[in-house]
Amino acid sequence: MGKHAPHITAAELRIMKVIWRMASGTVHDVRDAIVSQSKEQPAYTTVMTLMNQLAGKGALAVDRQRQPYVYRAAVRKEQVLSHRLKQFIQTVFDGQAGELALRLVEECDLSPDDLKRIEAKIDDRESSKKRSGGEHEAGGDGGAA
Repeated sequence: MGKHAPHITAAELRIMKVIWRMASGTVHDVRDAIVSQSKEQPAYTTVMTLMNQLAGKGALAVDRQRQPYVYRAAVRKEQVLSHRLKQFIQTVFDGQAGELALRLVEECDLSPDDLKRIEAKIDDRESSKKRSGGEHEAGGDGGAA
């Protein structure tokens, strides 16, 4: 799996989520999963086109020895979601991750468990910064919460 996640559109991400859940599958398997999970009725050819695009980008691996072709993820879910989140923060919040965190706390219906998990992550982050000298930060604005 490559170091950098390819650019994946929203429609392609929907396909990737199905593949990550299934581990592998044919175009027919993926289309059936989409139909069973939502009210969407994508055409077989639409799903096939998206899966071929993902294969072309290196996000899906294709077993062409089998008929019909079997696809599996060639990139990790965490890698793709991290890449998309960083793009979102850059595009919507001008790179200010703290603004996103504040908006989530202010505007989303977070459960007490969600808030405890967020607090624990903040505590972990502060502890690791103290241990490492506290100066370097990966992609945030430093004033998140």
